[in-house]
Amino acid sequence: MAILQSSDYDRNTVGKVLAEVVAAINSGQGGGSTGPTGATGSGTGPQGPAGALGPTGPTGPAGNFTGPQGSVGWQGHAGATGPTGPTGMSGQGGPGGPLGAPGSNAGITGPTGPTGSSTGATGPAGAVGATGPTGATGATGYQGSMGGFGPTGPQGPTGTVCKLFIAPTSDPGVTGQVWNNNGVVTVSRG
Repeated sequence: MAILQSSDYDRNTVGKVLAEVVAAINSGQGGGSTGPTGATGSGTGPQGPAGALGPTGPTGPAGNFTGPQGSVGWQGHAGATGPTGPTGMSGQGGPGGPLGAPGSNAGITGPTGPTGSSTGATGPAGAVGATGPTGATGATGYQGSMGGFGPTGPQGPTGTVCKLFIAPTSDPGVTGQVWNNNGVVTVSRG
C-alpha cells in the first residue's frame, strides 16, 4: 500500500497518513532508517461533531444488605434538681352534704295536760294617747275664672226703706252714743 507523501499535508489528512505509517512500521513493511521527527503541526484540527447519546443502560438490582445497627450512645449525667415551687392556695371547702334521713323511730307523744281552772282577770285599760298636733292648712286653690253675666231679672216691688245702723268698733267719745265693744253693745260715757 503506497502512503501519500507530501511536504505540506492538509490538516484533515495528517492524522490518516500518520496512522498508515504506524501500521506499516508495525507490520514490518517499512525499510530504511527512521527519518527525523517532523515539525509539529501549526494548529489543532477542528473539533469533530459530538456523537449521538447512547441508550440508557438497565437499572441495576437494588442492594439487599442493611448495615448493622449502631451502638447505644452514652447517657449524660442527670441534671440538678430545681428548687421547690411555692405552695398553692388552699381550695375552697366543698358544699355541705345532704341532710341525713330521719330516724326510724319517732318519740312517743306525751299525755295532754289538764285544762286550766279559770280565765285570768282582764288587765286595766291603757291610758289614752295625747292628741297629735293639727296639720298645717293647705294652700288655697286657684280662683276660677269669672262666669258670664246672667240676664237681668224683673224689677221687684218697692219695699219699705229701712236705715241700717252699724255701730263703731271703738268708743266714739260722745255721751249716750253706742258702740260695739267686741260684740257687746256699750253706751259711751263721753
